[in-house]
Amino acid sequence: YLTALEARHYVERSPDGANYQLGLAFRAHDRRGVELLTETAEPVLTALRDRLTETVNLGVLDGSRVIHTLVAESPYMMRLAARVGERGLVHSTALGKAMCAELPSDKVRSILKIHGMPARTEATITDPEAYLEELERVRAQGWAVDDEENQVAGRCLAVVIPSLDFPAAVSVSAPIDRMPSEQVPVVAKQLQRAAQTIARKLSA
Repeated sequence: YLTALEARHYVERSPDGANYQLGLAFRAHDRRGVELLTETAEPVLTALRDRLTETVNLGVLDGSRVIHTLVAESPYMMRLAARVGERGLVHSTALGKAMCAELPSDKVRSILKIHGMPARTEATITDPEAYLEELERVRAQGWAVDDEENQVAGRCLAVVIPSLDFPAAVSVSAPIDRMPSEQVPVVAKQLQRAAQTIARKLSA
């Protein structure tokens, strides 16, 4: 029963993984905030998708998982695209890294203990200390990168949305051959501008 309730966001695991607590579906304040964020972000991220012609995502941290609340899919037949409502692991996704980089290290360790750090690909970071070092790099450069860590031949960049009451981030996902490493800083800057625009609209 708890597994079914967790899948529908009525409960979530506590940070230590030993107990359950009310999930996003019951937290009216958080739910309204996520709904407003998604509504505000949609035109910004749709425009970004149209400029980049790659899939653009909005995600929030729901307990110990990343949940996609908005997905603007690439027009290409070959594309990377999650589904709205899909939940991902924090350690193998750029969205997860971007949001975890905003959290204290002890909170990140607690989150990692809940589901472990399974290897999604050969490139997945599976050691907590290596992951914390990765988060230091995210903080230093201002964006997170998933280089074939969640899906083979896929690359994803993410930046956190500033000034929110809950962790949220935006990302761009693409086959790695359409997003070469030299393009990463250029795309990241566009993501940062989009995140700042969303934050400004929310505070207006």
